[in-house]
Amino acid sequence: MKFEYFPKAGLIVLCLLFFAASTHAHRGDQLLPLQHAVAQWANAYQGDNYEDMQALLSADFVNPQAYLARMRLIPVKRVILRYANYRIHGGHDKGYRATVSSIVHVPYRELNVPYSLTMELVQEGEDWKILTMTEFDEVPDELATDNHPLQKITQDVAIKLRDEDTGKPVHARVHIRDAGGDYWPPRGHRKQIAEGWREDIGGDVVVAGKTFAYVEPDFIAPLPVGEYVMEVRRGLEYEPVDVRFEVRSGKKLSLQVDLNRWIHMAEEGWYSGDTHTHFLDPQTAMLEARGEDLNVINVLISSGGNLITQVPHFTGGPSVFSDENHIAYIGEETRHDYLGHTVLLNLKELIYPFGWGGPHTGVHNAYDYPTMAQQADKAHEQGALVAWSHFPHPHGELPIDVALNKVDAVETMVFGDPLEKHPVRVRMGEFTPEAISPMELWYSLLNTGFDMPGLGSTDKMWNSQVSGSVRTYVDVQGEFNYNNWVQGIDAGRTFFTSGPMLFFSLDYHGAGDRLKLAKPGKKPFEALVVSHLPIDRIEILVNGEVVATKLNRDKEKSLRFSGELMLDDSSWVAARAYSAQQLPTQAHLTGGGSPVMAHTSPVYVDYKKRPRTSAKSARYLLDIIERTIAWAEKKARYHNEQQRQEVLDLYRSAREVYLKQLRD
Repeated sequence: MKFEYFPKAGLIVLCLLFFAASTHAHRGDQLLPLQHAVAQWANAYQGDNYEDMQALLSADFVNPQAYLARMRLIPVKRVILRYANYRIHGGHDKGYRATVSSIVHVPYRELNVPYSLTMELVQEGEDWKILTMTEFDEVPDELATDNHPLQKITQDVAIKLRDEDTGKPVHARVHIRDAGGDYWPPRGHRKQIAEGWREDIGGDVVVAGKTFAYVEPDFIAPLPVGEYVMEVRRGLEYEPVDVRFEVRSGKKLSLQVDLNRWIHMAEEGWYSGDTHTHFLDPQTAMLEARGEDLNVINVLISSGGNLITQVPHFTGGPSVFSDENHIAYIGEETRHDYLGHTVLLNLKELIYPFGWGGPHTGVHNAYDYPTMAQQADKAHEQGALVAWSHFPHPHGELPIDVALNKVDAVETMVFGDPLEKHPVRVRMGEFTPEAISPMELWYSLLNTGFDMPGLGSTDKMWNSQVSGSVRTYVDVQGEFNYNNWVQGIDAGRTFFTSGPMLFFSLDYHGAGDRLKLAKPGKKPFEALVVSHLPIDRIEILVNGEVVATKLNRDKEKSLRFSGELMLDDSSWVAARAYSAQQLPTQAHLTGGGSPVMAHTSPVYVDYKKRPRTSAKSARYLLDIIERTIAWAEKKARYHNEQQRQEVLDLYRSAREVYLKQLRD
């Protein structure tokens, strides 16, 4: 009799057991209780219920404490019973005994290599009890590990990675596969990596089904004899390289791979960064930053329920593992499931709590205080930068905090296509009635008069996301260091991208600049996009509306667009480049990849001190505020009514900012 036991499906399992028992004539009256006992044991093991496990042991089980200690050493992810064979022997005069094999174990998380047990049971009264447990290696062929370096005779292949122009060593990520398409990891890396949320994040990544390893400039790949292809990738500024080679018996092989940098943004004063990653330790963060040619990587402390991450790594400054061209900084993500999430960069001291409210960011029946605005004030007091996270969800307090000047920048390109419309989640299960894209939400803030730089990041939480695959470039004034990089964001000198490099000027003013308009008239603009992945078009936007477009019909990798814009009022102007082609480098379990896209932060046009206003955008943002006020009045939990009133007063003061635009 064979079946698989699925945890949390006890009733189904028992029904299967009953049905299976009815189909076996051999000692059928004993088979069902036997299978039930084994299923109970599997359920107890998967649930870490060692009291129940002990209760299933026979009085004659040798050294049960040592057995239970052994079971605790390797927590099991699942127990598979569909391969188990049940053999009952003996009789009423001698007592029944049974042997059950193979009981397959899949260990928890990254161990991941199945092994199997044979269990001997004895009938004691009406119950079956476990008498012995024997571990052995054999598992069914379909579950067995295949083509692992430990199963083969391998030769060490020495590989060097160098910059083609400078000859300097460079880090990268590599994927090595044999002629049959099987992946072979470099030394120190695993053949199969975890892909679950928060599971062993860093050092390896899966892209479009291929596992890549982040490697030092000089590394070893132990490989059997055969033919191979090695894909070498290094961020957005290097051309991808594929190398074919052959490993021959008894012949040493060494390779040097030269990587061609097609553009050097840092030489132009533009330094790249990912404002939002999680679960990486500082050394692994630096390995990935170097491998992706990423100048800055921010790893954010966060919490939710009983989980708190990375507090011991926080120093209030760049990691000691940083170098002159790559900086890792442990920051913080402040999170409330209704009010929103913010990224706090350049923190000198942590701000508590990291997450609060309901069970996704806090715990059940927790309080919804403090406000995001209060946490932002604490960050600003120590000179930190506050950026709203991963547009567009959740954002109950977003328009409030923007109106009150608590927010310095917004992450507008993170997951999926930022031009795609969908409702904004204002709390779990509750959405705004009107669908809006992340870009439109950003544009609505700009339209209502707030200078708000745009950022791109990955919010990396899975090993299927490539650090810096969506990134922010910052025009750094002076020497490159973390403070100057953050100040460049605060000044609005940014563009964000998944690949294209986008440069834009309006009357010789760049992103973050203010253009003083003395009278209505035409002003020249120029946009240049350079990309190894051709874009479909360049668009020029004024107050969120596309006013000029240049199509890239010939799929040129360099496309220039110049012309004039008629300006007659205070406004904001920006450029974006777009292609519908989807990239697999920002894929994960909750969504797809990113389009080939870049977008500049705005140039701000000031005309006769007239404010930028938009009744349409103000109404949309007011709808979010009204919902948040209603939530604070009726649903939110505060320590007392005085605290509730304090929050309502704060939210209503922000509402007046947008109401004034409607009245004016």
